[in-house]
Amino acid sequence: MEINHVVDEEEKKALKNLIVYFGCTVPHLQEVKLNKLIYVAHLYHYLDYGRLLTKTPFLGFSYGPHAPAIRSVINEQLESNDIYLEISRTESEPSFQNPCVIIRSCELKDEKLSDQSLNTMKDVVEDWGDKTFRQVLDYAMRTIPFLSTTYRDHIDLTGMQPSQDLKGALSLPQRIRLHRFVQAPWEAVGQSNSHSSESCPVSINEVAEIYLALCGDRPDKNASRESLGFNAQTILEVLGSVDDKTQDGTGKHLSDIDKAAQLTDALVNSTSFRYRNDTVALKTGMLFLRRCGYSFDTDVLEEKPPDGHNYETLREWFRRASMKTDTG
Repeated sequence: MEINHVVDEEEKKALKNLIVYFGCTVPHLQEVKLNKLIYVAHLYHYLDYGRLLTKTPFLGFSYGPHAPAIRSVINEQLESNDIYLEISRTESEPSFQNPCVIIRSCELKDEKLSDQSLNTMKDVVEDWGDKTFRQVLDYAMRTIPFLSTTYRDHIDLTGMQPSQDLKGALSLPQRIRLHRFVQAPWEAVGQSNSHSSESCPVSINEVAEIYLALCGDRPDKNASRESLGFNAQTILEVLGSVDDKTQDGTGKHLSDIDKAAQLTDALVNSTSFRYRNDTVALKTGMLFLRRCGYSFDTDVLEEKPPDGHNYETLREWFRRASMKTDTG
């Protein structure tokens, strides 16, 4: 996709206001950290208000979301003295023991931001302003909009319906547990990360991490270029469709096994992933059952995989492979 990196004067003015605000409120603001914080601000604003903070294009690079237009705007602000550079040693991690250049602003000028934009910026500063660059980078690179974008493509936030599920990202311990689950589903896995869905105990972040694990990516490393890219909106719709009742109007409640088969079948048919789609779907159904208090028969898992991935076949296989262990 060909992306125009040049922003018009209106967009440039909006970006300048964001940079000035961060320059006043974030104590250790390197340019690379600023770029990621502006991405986070766009994500927060879209999820909270359903529209973009600015139209600045972000691309998915190997070092995270990046907006090339920000560099030229910074240079203009330096020339006009809206911001200035300062030498600092304050970052609390070993790679920043040597002096580095940070961005500072002389004047807050928050009155130039709308009430909604100001709310968003305050939320971002509260969540990430005192975090190191590595922490901000790790978060940005684990957000669903970034992971679902193919390498060097445009990160299209508006391609997904706003959902608070998209604000979350798995921590390293959560990622490690999921990778272990993918390798050995019969072992216990930790509780689900918080997300807004009331009916499905599995989040889109966890489905994405299952995919990365099956692609061979490590939980403590950034996702590889080859693994990036999947249909996040379709996955959200599948997770949101997990229901307690049948779709035939009878009002009959589905069992956990029924719902796991329904979820797996829907993910298989969604073809959301370029690689290992059927296996991602199956592991997701198994994680669903694990969260519902089931354990798995290792002999069935290792020796008798499902003969197909349709609903009826999956339901019978889940019945053979799992047993209820948590009645509380």
